[in-house]
Amino acid sequence: MDRTEWLNKLEALHYRLREGEQLPAEEERWYRSARTALLGAAVEVQARTVGSSRKPRHSIRVTRAVPVLLEAGGWSQQSLTSDLGTGGFAVLLESQPPVDDWIRATLLLPGGSVTVTVAVADLRVSGGLVRVAFRFTEPPEGLRVRVEDAMLDGVLEQLVFWDDVMDRLEA
Repeated sequence: MDRTEWLNKLEALHYRLREGEQLPAEEERWYRSARTALLGAAVEVQARTVGSSRKPRHSIRVTRAVPVLLEAGGWSQQSLTSDLGTGGFAVLLESQPPVDDWIRATLLLPGGSVTVTVAVADLRVSGGLVRVAFRFTEPPEGLRVRVEDAMLDGVLEQLVFWDDVMDRLEA
């Protein structure tokens, strides 16, 4: 199967599953294997681009706008994620969140909203906005799969530009 066929098959199966369709066992096994291979290759490519001066990546981050409501003791903001990963997400805010408090985040992921506790992992002020990276502190069961679904949507949309990832899959 060539690259285009492989990618088209993965994308078609991904969207069938997202629509709630039950796949035959053989197709589901192929899909799970291909999904793992694609996300694994993407992690390796992103880890190379981060360089050795920072902690290695164990999961990818994708540019993905997911609606999120952030709430903590008298503070709340609605925003969109600028990037998303299985360990957390980042947003651009107009003001800093309470850094020392746990924050409740409600993310509108494919399949419905999920509420999770997050903590500030990184905060950078730039041009009047604050880029805040949040990490999931106690992710509920199933959150990883739901986040991976949203990430795979993003990867599939961007994959045309990810020649390194596709080359890695063919190796």
